[in-house]
Amino acid sequence: MKKSILLLWALALVTFNSCGGIKGLMIYETDPTLKTIKEVRFLSTQSSVGFEWKKIEDRRIHGVNIYRGIPSKGKQSFKQIGSVGNRYGTHFVDTHVKPNTSYIYTFTTFSLGKESKHGTVLKVKTKEALNGVSFVEAYNVAPGIIKILWSPHRNQSINRYIIERSINGGKWKFVSQVEGRLMVEYIDTFVRRGNTYRYRIVAKSYDDILTKPSQVTSLSL
Repeated sequence: MKKSILLLWALALVTFNSCGGIKGLMIYETDPTLKTIKEVRFLSTQSSVGFEWKKIEDRRIHGVNIYRGIPSKGKQSFKQIGSVGNRYGTHFVDTHVKPNTSYIYTFTTFSLGKESKHGTVLKVKTKEALNGVSFVEAYNVAPGIIKILWSPHRNQSINRYIIERSINGGKWKFVSQVEGRLMVEYIDTFVRRGNTYRYRIVAKSYDDILTKPSQVTSLSL
């Protein structure tokens, strides 16, 4: 597959594709006669990693198992995360990953309750989360009312904003969510005098990728 085709395919990686999933995982015996998968290409985003390998010609093989681990713990940390139940399937997407995080992957082939030895170990690091909105400010516009304004995110894939609030230095908690990249205000009427309120904004894209939190704005009533 040409690089350009692979890149276009990668732009659509938001969920496990129809060839892969996490259902029906089982324990296999190792069959050293089954061929391993040694060449796997991958592309990563902030929230997914897509894989591609060559079509399997061996008719004995029924599909491919995918394993994921943690680099610091090595091969001992491998756990099966999915299975492609058809030897003609050549793609798998792992959407259960975090931004800016390193993982290791390996693949096996399987047939009738047996699987090959683990193939080549891939080291993958997901991309960093997008930067947050560049400006946010809170205003006391009336007694018991705080208005929060922020700048629209520059990334065109953003389509909503999550407003988080901390009261008197406490934990950050979800307050509300507003829709639309150009919708850049929220009015908080659940505030009381004598408290200090801190706010921050987390932008979210069409494919549910979260940005880094914005800078914090604070207001005491």
